[in-house]
Amino acid sequence: MWPYEWDAATSQREAIANARLIAAAPDLLEAAKNFIRWAEEPADGSVGMAREQGWLEQARAAIARARGEQDGGAS
Repeated sequence: MWPYEWDAATSQREAIANARLIAAAPDLLEAAKNFIRWAEEPADGSVGMAREQGWLEQARAAIARARGEQDGGAS
């Protein structure tokens, strides 16, 4: 039993949103990799906030999942 009632219009919207996300995945991965490069060697020393907020580790984890290096579950 589904946790929600099936709706063709919602299902189609979700399928379109998923397709767009899948299409954007390579660009998102590249952006995350660029962020990591910037954070590891910032020209202006501004990486502090990225580390404090956990963004650096979040980006590293997302890249690892995209590469199949972890399953996305708790370690």
